[in-house]
Amino acid sequence: CSSDLALQTMNESFNETLQYLEKIAHRFNYALNPDEKALNRLVDHLSKMKAENGKYFCPCKQNYPLDTKTDPICPCNTFRDEVAHQGHCECHLFFDRDAAIQAKRRPGLLAAVECPG
Repeated sequence: CSSDLALQTMNESFNETLQYLEKIAHRFNYALNPDEKALNRLVDHLSKMKAENGKYFCPCKQNYPLDTKTDPICPCNTFRDEVAHQGHCECHLFFDRDAAIQAKRRPGLLAAVECPG
């Protein structure tokens, strides 16, 4: 069935994106957003960006409509500075490990995050 194939492709894309983000987090000793629902929303958005545009465009810093020539790719150039100053990047995707632990202890803390737009 074609819908089964589409679902399988979506799942593979989601898993590929999650693995990409986990590698980045590991490389910088960061954690991914500890809120599973928020993380899944971000990973899904990035997966769609990759499928539609060939790149992982930053979920929160892209223009609407997307400008593939100027919009930043995730991780963006400022994500490390943002994590250093805020404990997480603007998109709430990458967290320093302490901030991730604190966020886990406060359920619902990230529920208001609207990103991706």
